[in-house]
Amino acid sequence: MTAFVALSGPQNSDRSARIADNVQAYLNASNGRWRTLLADPGRLIAVAKDGRVKMGMTEGCSIFVIGDIFPRTGQNLERLISEATGFGMFCAKLAADFWGSYTAIQLAPDGISVFRDPIGMRDVISWAQTSVRVVASDPMPWLPLSAPNDLAIDWQRIGELLRSSSTVAEAPPLVGVETVAPGVMTEYRGAIRETHRLWLPRQFYLGSGAKTTSAELNRTVRECINAWNTAYPVSMLEISGGFDSAVVAAVIGNGGHRIEFGINFFADDIAGDERRYARDVAAHTGVTLREMLMPVGRLDDADLEDMPIGVRPGLGSTTLFHDRLSAELATSARVGALFTGNGGDAVFFQHPTAAIAADPSFPRTHFGAYVDLARWSKTSIWTVARHAFLQRAPACKSSDTAMSRLPINARFREPPSSWAGNVDGIPPAKKAQILAIAGDRGAFGPSWRRRSLTVIHPLLSQPLVELAIATDTFHLTQGRRDRALAREAFADDVPISTIQRRGKGSLSSFFGRSLAASVPFLRSYLLDGLLVRHGILDPVRLGAMLDRDFLMRFDCYAKILSALIMEYWVRAWTERLEAMA
Repeated sequence: MTAFVALSGPQNSDRSARIADNVQAYLNASNGRWRTLLADPGRLIAVAKDGRVKMGMTEGCSIFVIGDIFPRTGQNLERLISEATGFGMFCAKLAADFWGSYTAIQLAPDGISVFRDPIGMRDVISWAQTSVRVVASDPMPWLPLSAPNDLAIDWQRIGELLRSSSTVAEAPPLVGVETVAPGVMTEYRGAIRETHRLWLPRQFYLGSGAKTTSAELNRTVRECINAWNTAYPVSMLEISGGFDSAVVAAVIGNGGHRIEFGINFFADDIAGDERRYARDVAAHTGVTLREMLMPVGRLDDADLEDMPIGVRPGLGSTTLFHDRLSAELATSARVGALFTGNGGDAVFFQHPTAAIAADPSFPRTHFGAYVDLARWSKTSIWTVARHAFLQRAPACKSSDTAMSRLPINARFREPPSSWAGNVDGIPPAKKAQILAIAGDRGAFGPSWRRRSLTVIHPLLSQPLVELAIATDTFHLTQGRRDRALAREAFADDVPISTIQRRGKGSLSSFFGRSLAASVPFLRSYLLDGLLVRHGILDPVRLGAMLDRDFLMRFDCYAKILSALIMEYWVRAWTERLEAMA
C-alpha cells in the first residue's frame, strides 16, 4: 500500500523552505525509491516510486488520491476528481461511492486537507513543526527532519494500550503526533485544525431489524475479495483451518485467480494443530498448501531484533512466533501480497452471547428461540428472556482475581473507541460487534510481514463492514451458532468439515510452554525495563507472573507478549528521541 509524505507551510517562510529542502534532499538521495508529485514554495508531496495515485485539480487546488481505491457500481474516480466542486463534497462522495485503502489530500495555498478511508487500512499521521504541517503514512524518516518541539512518549497512552489494545489503531502513544481519523475530513490551516466526520459505523444500523440474505452476503464478500485479488494478483494466503480464511481461500481459489500457495502454521499439540481442516480447504479450493511447524523455543534478544517500529506498537499485528517467518517465505517466493481471514470473527459474528435477544428481530414469542440461544451461549433461558424484554443487562466487570493477575498499574483504564463513536442506544450485541471491528483494525499495524509485502485483510473491507453493521446479530447468528449466515452463504464453497466445525484451534499450550521456557529472559527484559521504571507495569505482580509454574497454569500470554512488544517499542522510541535531540 502506497507510502507518501506531504507538507504545507507559509510560502515565504525560511522554516518551510528549510524543511522542504531537507525532505527533497532525502527524496533525491533515495535512489529512485520515491517520486515527487508536487514541489512548490510551501508545498510538497511525494509517493513511493511504484505507488498508486490519481491526481487532479478542483477550485484551483491540487487533489491527490493515494493508495488502493475501488469503485462501487458505475462510479469513476477520474470523473469524480474532474467534476469536484469542493474537497468536502469530494470526500463525501469517496466515502459513499468508493472504498479501499486510500488517502485523499488537497494542497491549497493556505493549508492542507486530508481524508482517510473510513476503515483506516493505512496509517495516516500528522504533526507540525511551528507553522509547517507534515502528513505522512509513516513517521520515519520524515519525523527527524521536521520534529515537533513537544515530541515525547505518551506514558499515559502506553498504560491504556497495555490495559486493553482494542484502540491501538487509534491515537498513537506519542505526544506531538496525531492520527488522522478514518472517515473524517481534517483541515489544517496554520494553527487551525477543523474536522468533519463523514462516515460513522452507527449510521448503517437503522435499528429496524434489517435482514441480509445469504446471497447478498456471499455477493458482497466476493466483490471485496475479488477487487483486492485483481489489484494484487501474485499473492499467498494464510489458511489457518478456521472458517474465515476458508472463505477467502474459496473465493480466490474458485474464482480463477492466482494464489502462489497457502500457508498454515501449526504447533506440536492437538489444540494448536489445525492441519486437518487446512488440508480440506486446500484440497477443496485447489490451493497448494505449505505447512510450517512452530517449535516451542526460548525467546531472547534475537527474536526482538529488527522488530518493525511504527508510530504505534504492533500489538494487533506483530507476532514473535511466525510473523518474521511469513515475511521471509514471501520474499523467497517473490509474492507481493498476503491475504488473511482477519476480521471475520467480528464481521460474521462469532461471539456466543445472550445479548443477541435484545436485537429488534429476535422472535420474542417463539420459545424455541430462547432455548437455542441459551444452549449456544451456555446460559439460562431466564437470562435470554431478561435481554429480550429488558434489553439492558448489568455491565460485565472483571473479577478481582482476574484483575489481580494483570501486571498493569491499576490507574490505567481502557479508553473509548473514537472509530466506533457514540454507540449509546444500540442493542448490546450490535454494540459489541462494532467495538470488535474497531479492535480488529489493530491488524493494520506494523509487522515484519507488512514491511516485506502488502498484507490484505479483505473481510475488513468497507462494503462488508457496512453490510455486517446493518444486519442484526440475530440474523448473523440465527440465534444458535457463530457465523450462521456466513456458513449458509458459503455452504457450497468451503468444505463440509469447515461448515460443521464447532470449535476452533488454540495456541494457549504453545504460548504457555514457550513463555515458561523463556522466564529468565522475560524477567531480565521486563523487570529491568522502561515500563516498570515509568510505573506502567507493577513489578510485584509482573514478577509473580513470570514464573514457570504460573505460566503453565494460567492463560496470561497475550498480556505478557503485549508487554514484551511494548517494551521494545518504548526502548526504540527512546533511542530515536535521544538521537533527534
